[in-house]
Amino acid sequence: MRESGTSPGTRPTSTGFDHGDPELPPRMHQTLADLRSRCPVGWSDNYGGFWTLTRYDDVVDAARDHSMFTTTQGIMIPPTGASMRLVPAEFDPPEHSAYRKMVMPFFTNKAVALNHDAIRELVRECFDKFVADGHADLVSAVSDPVPPAVLAHYLGLDRNRADEMRRLMMEYLSSAKVSLDEKMASAKRFEAFVQREIDERIDKPGDDTLSKIIGMALSGENGDPLEPAAILGMVRLIISAGHETTVHGISSLCYRILAEPGLRDRLLADPSLRHVAIAEALRLDAPVMHMARTVVADHEKRGQHLHSGDKVMLCFGAANRDDEVFPEPDTFSLDRPRSPSDVTFGTGRHRCLGEHLAVAELSAVVDELLSRLPDARVAPGAEIRWTGGGNTRGVESLPIVFTPEKTGP
Repeated sequence: MRESGTSPGTRPTSTGFDHGDPELPPRMHQTLADLRSRCPVGWSDNYGGFWTLTRYDDVVDAARDHSMFTTTQGIMIPPTGASMRLVPAEFDPPEHSAYRKMVMPFFTNKAVALNHDAIRELVRECFDKFVADGHADLVSAVSDPVPPAVLAHYLGLDRNRADEMRRLMMEYLSSAKVSLDEKMASAKRFEAFVQREIDERIDKPGDDTLSKIIGMALSGENGDPLEPAAILGMVRLIISAGHETTVHGISSLCYRILAEPGLRDRLLADPSLRHVAIAEALRLDAPVMHMARTVVADHEKRGQHLHSGDKVMLCFGAANRDDEVFPEPDTFSLDRPRSPSDVTFGTGRHRCLGEHLAVAELSAVVDELLSRLPDARVAPGAEIRWTGGGNTRGVESLPIVFTPEKTGP
């Protein structure tokens, strides 16, 4: 039954949607499809109450309209427990534009391309560890270690700290069901790690990317100099955003390559289709399922009255499967028109800065998987489990078997 509109000052019946439910990831898309058809602008009483937007047009409009939907009150539901705002994600223009200008030069397609060989070598090292075994879990062997290793290299962090960084980030980006006190404690531990990296580069600036970003932020080269809290918020976002989402992107992509009938053969026969496969896999299984906004002024959307201060969940994963925009949205298709574009990396001024770096990692993994494990398949009897940290979703475990790669003479 389709939910009717509301009058000013009232709330509709709660849908009960809870993105922090640990049992939700396996049935996430069925749940969102139900919301999209029954109440595309729905209200949930969880986490203090919030709206969900599940139609493509509504999500895109809200993501692009900072005059009605602001990020300045946070982009996560519930709050992360962080001690400062994320820079530039939790700012609107004009501040957002100035902050983004500081970091954008380091994450352009051209800047990332300079690191392609290093990224491929890091991915190759991960595969080297198991290709002779004939079996592996692609999540623990590839998806988990690649992003922190690449991020450490790209930013210039000590590679020996990659494991510590990964552990602290996973604590920080844990399920939305964690208590606020626990969330704040994990945030403080992660922030302490980030602050140490910042302090070291302030004391002894190097030629690494992170030193350059911090130097630019301190000098105000592309805007006013940043305060220490803003620098911490900026670096914290760069590190955290470049980890969990890419982990899930890699795991979901590998699963699709192994599970979709005929896909691997087409990608082996025509490597030019691999970038299309990456885009389609991420559309179908968006690593970032939701991001939040706060309503700026009272207004109506699809018959529902949204009030100033209301929290709103932009459901990017649901928008990517909107049947009014994408024909047969639950089907993987290399032949799908790429326009209109999906919102896997967001849209508008808050589109993901790290998009090119993430795609470079995914491309390297695809090429390595297809070239070194051409006959890999999901292990017989393996259970594919989906997981997520409230706003994200990916494959938790992906056991595979394959013909071992010969080593030695």
